[in-house]
Amino acid sequence: MEKTVADLGLLAQLTSAANDSDIPERLQELLSPSRTDGPDEFDETDGPVTPDALGGAPGHRSAADHLSDLFDAMGFPEEDPRRAMLAAQFAHIIKEQNRYETAEEVLRRFAPPEPEDDAA
Repeated sequence: MEKTVADLGLLAQLTSAANDSDIPERLQELLSPSRTDGPDEFDETDGPVTPDALGGAPGHRSAADHLSDLFDAMGFPEEDPRRAMLAAQFAHIIKEQNRYETAEEVLRRFAPPEPEDDAA
């Protein structure tokens, strides 16, 4: 439970990125100071910090990148099947917000590997 509470700031950022919206004021206090200083601030690991860092431009991180950070923070390693399951659930929610390209990117990024055909 404490881990989930500690990750609320990351969840707020992910939701904001997925919905291409600002983080609600009531959740701003959950963010680290480097994330709330404004869009012109620079984070050494992420590049420029902007509210709509959805990807496409150099230095920007996509919603899938943020989702990967969330899974890492939750302790789900790359090979953990829960990543694909949760990503599919997030993609469904993202589609409900009419963010189809973002949802498809999330599905592509976290899709489980295709089984190999042994009949070759």
